[in-house]
Amino acid sequence: MPRVSRAPSHAGSWYEGEGTRLQKQIEGWLAKADVADKGPAARAIIGPHAGYSYCGHVMAHAYRHIQPDTVKRIFLLGPSHYLATRKCCLSSALEYSTPLGKLPIDEEIYNELAATGAFEYMDLDSDETEHSLELHTPYIAKIMR
Repeated sequence: MPRVSRAPSHAGSWYEGEGTRLQKQIEGWLAKADVADKGPAARAIIGPHAGYSYCGHVMAHAYRHIQPDTVKRIFLLGPSHYLATRKCCLSSALEYSTPLGKLPIDEEIYNELAATGAFEYMDLDSDETEHSLELHTPYIAKIMR
């Protein structure tokens, strides 16, 4: 039976792997992120995807602009460092696991994207080797809950 959950394979090395400590770390960075003039709700953000010791505090500045009550759906896009492909890739998982909880993947939207022919599914091992999207999932879990 295929696994349905993408494991947080970089937790404990690229970022804190224990949920309570990770939550406190993210909360601390969010509290220090200056957003004096928040303006209208962000429709998109761009954030780095290095280890949290390098950019966790920078990510907080981007995520502070999200107003969760205005968000209907999140599209998470990132580069591939390991898998060479001419198409965009979709995870073969049904959810992303994080130390802060699980994030479901919208299967209906995935099917619509796959039907365009511009996307292909990557296997779970390739997905878990890549870090670019995973580094954002704890922030998304924190902000959206």
